[in-house]
Amino acid sequence: MGEESWLNGTAEEIKQVKESITGQYLSGKKQIPVPKKRRKQIKSKVIEVVGAVENNLKNISVKFPLGVFNCVTGVSGSRKINFS
Repeated sequence: MGEESWLNGTAEEIKQVKESITGQYLSGKKQIPVPKKRRKQIKSKVIEVVGAVENNLKNISVKFPLGVFNCVTGVSGSRKINFS
């Protein structure tokens, strides 16, 4: 296994840490190119969550398209899950 290191600070502070991969992306030294061709969402293929009320959700309904990258974000400790 590789080494792990954790940083704490503002984005500006992390940009200054040359060993930080995150800092290299934040500073623009590293980049991920935008694909020339993107996958198209197939609207008929979705995972649908209806009336979710667990944890801190209050009767939320949402559709997640399949075949594309989905990202659910939230504050630390908010029990997020991801779909592949």
